[in-house]
Amino acid sequence: MIQQVTFFAAAAVALVSALVAVSHRNPVVNVLSLVVTFFCVAVNYALLGAPFLAAAQILVYAGAILVLFL
Repeated sequence: MIQQVTFFAAAAVALVSALVAVSHRNPVVNVLSLVVTFFCVAVNYALLGAPFLAAAQILVYAGAILVLFL
């Protein structure tokens, strides 16, 4: 039960932050909301039983790719 609530909460936060990342005009806000989106996706990967994908999501995307955007 708690896993479903966490999954849907992370999915909702990921959806809202992805919409902010697309619609906002400030690039710093875009990158920060994209970081939130990537962390929420990593949480969902971890809840689905894929810890390697969760770690790769955080290290590769949130860590390396977004640094290039800034």
